[in-house]
Amino acid sequence: MKKNFLFIIIFLTIIISACERYDDREILDGNTPIITPNPIEDNFNIDLYYPDEYNEKLVIKNITIKDITRKIEIEVLEKLISGIADDHINNIIPSDTRVRSIDIENQIAYINFSNDIKKNDFTEKEEVLLIYSIVNTMTGLDSINSVQILIDGEKQEVLSNIFSIENPIKYSDLIVKDEYNDPFDTIEKYYEILNNKDLSKLSTLFRNTDKKSRVYYEMQYVDKNIKEYKIKEYKINHYKNSILVDLTIESITSDDKTNKFNRVFSMIYDKTHEENVFKINEIY
Repeated sequence: MKKNFLFIIIFLTIIISACERYDDREILDGNTPIITPNPIEDNFNIDLYYPDEYNEKLVIKNITIKDITRKIEIEVLEKLISGIADDHINNIIPSDTRVRSIDIENQIAYINFSNDIKKNDFTEKEEVLLIYSIVNTMTGLDSINSVQILIDGEKQEVLSNIFSIENPIKYSDLIVKDEYNDPFDTIEKYYEILNNKDLSKLSTLFRNTDKKSRVYYEMQYVDKNIKEYKIKEYKINHYKNSILVDLTIESITSDDKTNKFNRVFSMIYDKTHEENVFKINEIY
């Protein structure tokens, strides 16, 4: 009798122990959910970033995503794309854009979009707003520090026309605090001054404007053998307080020879004047 009683005690102990392990087990089979005694909440608060109604800057809209059934990164991104009902925003992500996958490694989110996200008729401003709508929203998640945009599984040089997506992109508060300011405006003025030989205005485009700097600019950047410059193409790398702009320039010499070369403009956002502008820091 004692042996039977001891056997029953041992059997019950094994059963109870097995049940406790099951409640907190991790199943490696991808088709089987992880069972935990503390399930994740099915509601999630997140800030979505959308262009304002005038497409001037990004505005923040805090929402709650309910009944979460998939990875939170997928839920947030697809909610951003589908949009929200608000007359004061303008969602410019093409509605037929599909998220093929999201992989996160070292806090970099590799987001693979369908080719529908690319549009040739985006303006420069729209292109920047679209990219940072995605980047600023996704970097609001603890798991993500930067975003690498892929299209149909491949890295692209630019999203549409001018904004580089070759490397991961981090959050920018500049596009949220202030209206978009085109750094290319300053570069156009720079080459306009060189073409018109109106060198007295050259220093106004640079960050430093003391007398010594003005002389330096004229000596460093003015080539008297060039009678005309033409900007053939350009590419913006990030939109923050400090940026780089890559250009391809065509020059025509005084004896009508044509040359092509590349320039990189290092630029700093300047808020010291009535009109906020990007100023030239250095040219390489």
